[in-house]
Amino acid sequence: MTFQRIDFKRDLKLLTDIWNKEYNLIYPISYALMERNTKNAYLDASFIVKENEEIAGFIISKIYDDEYHKETYEEIGWISLIYVSPKYRNKGIGSLLIEKVESEFIKLRKKTVFIGKDFYNFFPGLPIDLKKNLEWFIKRGYNRLYNTCDLIKNKDILIPLRNNQIRFVLGNERPKEEIISFIESNWPGRWTSEAIDYFESGGEGKEYLIGLDDNKICAFAKIGYPTTPTKLISYSLTWRDKFDSLGGIGPLGVDKSYRGRNIGYDLVAFATNLLIDSGAEEIIIDWTNLLDFYRKFGFEVWKTYEYLQKNLKGDSKWN
Repeated sequence: MTFQRIDFKRDLKLLTDIWNKEYNLIYPISYALMERNTKNAYLDASFIVKENEEIAGFIISKIYDDEYHKETYEEIGWISLIYVSPKYRNKGIGSLLIEKVESEFIKLRKKTVFIGKDFYNFFPGLPIDLKKNLEWFIKRGYNRLYNTCDLIKNKDILIPLRNNQIRFVLGNERPKEEIISFIESNWPGRWTSEAIDYFESGGEGKEYLIGLDDNKICAFAKIGYPTTPTKLISYSLTWRDKFDSLGGIGPLGVDKSYRGRNIGYDLVAFATNLLIDSGAEEIIIDWTNLLDFYRKFGFEVWKTYEYLQKNLKGDSKWN
């Protein structure tokens, strides 16, 4: 058994094929998605394991290394994707992969490791479809926190808005700096970093729905059309290869000084209507626990994920 660091230029297509051989029906990963979601992989802690020159498994890890500084992410490491071929399971390979990544994280003084939840994530946690793996992670020191959901609705009638005082426009009608500044002032961190990357990747703004009070931004929603390029999507469109024409909504938010005025309701309604008009047959809202709110629009649970976290600070290897 040999371990080697992943060469993403050389190995990415093969790893995509290996994953899809087993999971293509429930979690299909296109090469474009794999390329996009691993562009921020941590190369020193992403490994392939081989047995008799055959790939038996792999693990992709991440740390936060972005020009947009966010101190709270500096002590965190993420396991983005881990896979062991059925032929090689129950031989300790998965445990060795996890241990190698955790060892590298400890060298970097990381205190916490999450399963999923990374930037450009495949999963926000452990998919409930893979629940047989939950006990496996728990035995290896991972704590089960709570769960989160992806919601879905089929194309339906358009939804009436409740507050006619707010005007909605696409982000290509506003300066990108204004959009980024608004998001940062309310949600500094991941959403801000994603907005910066969206525009740096060539986004023109039409994937951002903006709520205006007169000429002041008071709300936003990131949306994904069936035709949005993979490099510009958010997590809501991660699994769109399972669908013929999928739209996505999220993240989204309303300025705290504007809450309680049905603006959030109208934001979701307008985004849903816009996606229906764009040809979406299904729409996903990702990574949320606000089930009662989104059921008002006809959304129901599609996928559920378990948050899993491990504290590395108490490990003896720190000493």
